[in-house]
Formats: sequence, structure tokens, C-alpha cells
Amino acid sequence: MVIGCGASKKFTREDRYPDEDIIKDNSSLIRVLLDERINAFSYTVDDAVILKNEFKLIDHIDKGNILLFYPDGNNVKLVWDDNSYSSKFFQILPEYERTIKVSDKSYKGACRIASQNNKIQIINTLSLEEYIKGVLPMEMPVGKGTENFEALKAFAICVRTYAIKKLNSNSNYDIYNDTRDQVYGGESSERIISNKAVLETRGLVLTYNNSPAAAFYHSTCGGYTEDGINVFQTQNAPYLQSIKDGDEPLCSISPRFQWVETYPAFEFINRLRTAGLISGPDWKLDKLNVNSRFNSGRVNELQINLIGEGEKDKVVKIYGNNIRKIIRSSDNSSILNSTSFDIIIDDKNSVVISGKGFGHGVGLCQWGTINLSRQGKDFVYILSHYYPGTKILRYYD
Repeated sequence: MVIGCGASKKFTREDRYPDEDIIKDNSSLIRVLLDERINAFSYTVDDAVILKNEFKLIDHIDKGNILLFYPDGNNVKLVWDDNSYSSKFFQILPEYERTIKVSDKSYKGACRIASQNNKIQIINTLSLEEYIKGVLPMEMPVGKGTENFEALKAFAICVRTYAIKKLNSNSNYDIYNDTRDQVYGGESSERIISNKAVLETRGLVLTYNNSPAAAFYHSTCGGYTEDGINVFQTQNAPYLQSIKDGDEPLCSISPRFQWVETYPAFEFINRLRTAGLISGPDWKLDKLNVNSRFNSGRVNELQINLIGEGEKDKVVKIYGNNIRKIIRSSDNSSILNSTSFDIIIDDKNSVVISGKGFGHGVGLCQWGTINLSRQGKDFVYILSHYYPGTKILRYYD
């Protein structure tokens, strides 16, 4: 893997982004959806702000004022003091401070208020590099001192690459601020060491055939990463191949390297009912069987044999990553940690799942990356390990 030193590829800001006073560098502007409100959004000004609509400056708003935004089809209605405005979107920019507060969190850039399908959308618009700073500490342990620094640099490149592939959406925003994309906490989440990792990798993107790669990542692979095609059926990239992650798994230092979930039989059956795979109350568990596994050891096909009362017995089969969504954790607070597991019915008629790893398993293993960083490997080595055949190129200065 090499870092390209040729002419920089420039991302241009489009005319529909009238945010010249937000962006202070030549990276792209990104629009992050922070929240959606069905009825209205009330914004209390806690530091002086600049208010703009789609085309022009409206006014400078002092602390203590309240701005009320209402959905109006795909436009937004603003009521402030005795004034009423309508526009495709409004922007709130800090007048003196370098951040703006939304729901008690500080964000760099500006707050854009838009509307879609009669919902108010609260969007943070800011430079891509500042966005990455707000993602790293939310998605990756920063560690103590500099022990995780090379891992953070590798991860910064992944975050930047993922975000670049999401830019210029036809929607009002480019990216979600949660696990639907990348967890983003704004300036409130930033740390000195992770900001330094962003600065030292500025403009660097993971590429394959000179295009941004699909830089998938996960927490803990459990010893083997997964082929991308087995999780994301539309992604059949040669660099998203299953690899053995060390003779002794690099991510064995993860707190979720091994785990156990236990379910009463009735609760396990309820998960199938909730997913619409069975109906009616009278089912009992008979057998559980893993019919096939991928080369990584993750479950490809899980078969569940049920005994019915007054009707025929039933066989339910669940495949791949859908297993995580349907079975979920035993307390039902999240999807199942991973599909790398063994499953039994114990002598108490409970279902016991003993597993390894956390996440879908495709691409970069974050805890494996941390281990490599602590062993002294640099970010170039780390990325070549998890994405073989890719290159790091500079997309902007």
C-alpha cells in the first residue's frame, strides 16, 4: 500500500451549499442529520447567532430569542418574534463562538433546518475534517497516551472514506449521526489525541482502482473477518475478503471477544413470532441446528425445529446477518453480537448461545487494529492487513 503523492483530487462545493462562511478549508462540506421532529422544532438562542434562509442573511439574533420552525410540505416555516418566514431551509450560524449548541451538545459549522415529508430535519453542516473529529472517539477507544494512535490514524482514513462515498445525496442530508452510518457526537465528543490522528491523515482516503473503497469496519472479528459478499450482498470487492486475524486472534483483547447469551425457550420462540416467522401461541422448541457456516466460522443457516399443538410441526430457517436482527440479545436491548457462535438447548430447556466477536465482521477489526498499534505497526500496515490490494491516496490537501 502506498500513499499517492501526485496531483490532489479536489472535491468541489456545489451551488446548493451557500455556506462559504462555514467551511474554512478545501475539504468537502458534509450534512449530518442530527434529529427529526414530527410537529415543530423550538430553538432557544443561548449565544448570539446569524440567521440565514436559502438565499440571504435574515438577521443577527441575540441570546434569549426563541426560533420556532414548522414543517410546511418540503419547505420550512419560521416564526420569530412577530415575523414569519418560509424557505426551503434555514441556517443558524454562530456569531462569535466557533460552535453552535443543539440539544445541549456543541457542534462546529452550522445548524440547518429543513423539511421533508412534513418532518422537521435538524442538520449539522460542517467541513468533512471537522466531522471526522466528532466520529473517532464515538466509534473507537482512544486508549491511554499514544498506545492507540496508529489505530486511530487508520480508522480516521476509514471514517473519511466512508463519508466521502455518502456525499452529495439527493436528500437534505448526506449521512446519519448514528449506527445507520457512523456515530457522530460533534465537538462535545472530541479528544486531543483523536483530533491529532485526523490532522496527521488529512485528506487521505482508502482506494481501490483509484476510487474510494467500501471501508466497512466493525468492533471485534473474533479471529476471522468475513467476506463482504456474505453480509452486504451488493458488495463483492476483492479487498473485503475473509482473513485469519493472527495465530492468536488480535482482537482477543476486546471485552466482547467471547460472550454468552441465555434465553428461556418461550422468549426465543417470541423472537420468531415478532419477526413474523411463526404465528399462534402453541409452539415448543424441539431442535436447533447450524446447517452451514461460512469459511470464517460464522453461521450461514440456522435451523429451528418447532413442535405445534393441534397442527403440523414447523421448521424455521434464518440466514446470515438476519440471525442477529431476529434473535437479538437475551435482554432484547440490541441485535445479537455476531453470527460467530454455537447454539444449544440446555437441560433447563433454555437456549444458550456461546459466541465470539462483535459486529458484522467485514473489513477492519477495530480491536485487532488497536492491538497492532500497540505492537508498533503503523497505519499503512494496518490498512493493508485488513483491506489487501487497496491504496491510500490523497484526495485533497
